[in-house]
Amino acid sequence: MKFVRQLDYPEWIYVTKTELDEEARKDGEKTTVASSACGLCAAVMVADRLLVKYDFDLEKAMELAYRTKANHKVGTDYKIYAPAVAELLDLKLEMTSDPERLRYCLRTGGAAVVHCGGDKEGRIGVFSHGGHYITAVSELEDGRIAILDPDYSDGKFDEEGRKGQVEFRGVLCIVDMEVLVEDSSTRTPSYYLFWRN
Repeated sequence: MKFVRQLDYPEWIYVTKTELDEEARKDGEKTTVASSACGLCAAVMVADRLLVKYDFDLEKAMELAYRTKANHKVGTDYKIYAPAVAELLDLKLEMTSDPERLRYCLRTGGAAVVHCGGDKEGRIGVFSHGGHYITAVSELEDGRIAILDPDYSDGKFDEEGRKGQVEFRGVLCIVDMEVLVEDSSTRTPSYYLFWRN
């Protein structure tokens, strides 16, 4: 299972905030993969999870974001990007905020990108203080969900409000479904579900 960690790419420029305009792209914000490309990393991990043979790496993921103008805001607009990924890789896609559909996807051999919203009144975001994309790769027998977090770093989950919410198995973050529901409750859709065709 491939783990793509955005923090490993602090030098790779990912131009964002281009407002869907080709001229503006030249003057867009010069962010990096490390700061703004969790969505690209999540898509590469979905491709690795679902396809035996695939030719979709971080560079191609970035090219797709530019081509589809999914980089028009901070980070990547998955309402634009997810359909483009599905078409390019010949995957089925469903966009939903229903956690039971997320469970169904994982139980039937799919993988998903979860759009976390970050902190909200009275609650610290477990995976992010702001917007963030993570990859859900499987459901465990006990109903918890296995996550690959592109922004994983030592100590990230030791923070107050996050401590004790995540169990680690190598690079996998194991969490209760309720954590994902709460983390993604301010985003619509919350889940981008992918399956092989």
